[in-house]
Amino acid sequence: KVEEEVTDYRTFVSGITEADLQSDDALTFDECRSLVLDTLQEKIVVGHALKNDFDVLRIHHEWHMIRDTARYEPFMKAHPTEEGVLIAKKLK
Repeated sequence: KVEEEVTDYRTFVSGITEADLQSDDALTFDECRSLVLDTLQEKIVVGHALKNDFDVLRIHHEWHMIRDTARYEPFMKAHPTEEGVLIAKKLK
């Protein structure tokens, strides 16, 4: 359930439609956040650019319990102009 107007569901990425959020089964933000917190407790979380998801959900997860492919060095390359800085490389 959403409390703000949704201007783009980004269904092609999220798989979420307007009907999903208007469904009687839809969770409120607080219900969703609570469920995610319970699920992640004492778990290693693997994903891509997890900081974005954690920020939106206002969740802090210990750094040593995160495996983020956006920060995984084998998937990075040297920044072209800033020495010692890594940026994501395009994967095939």
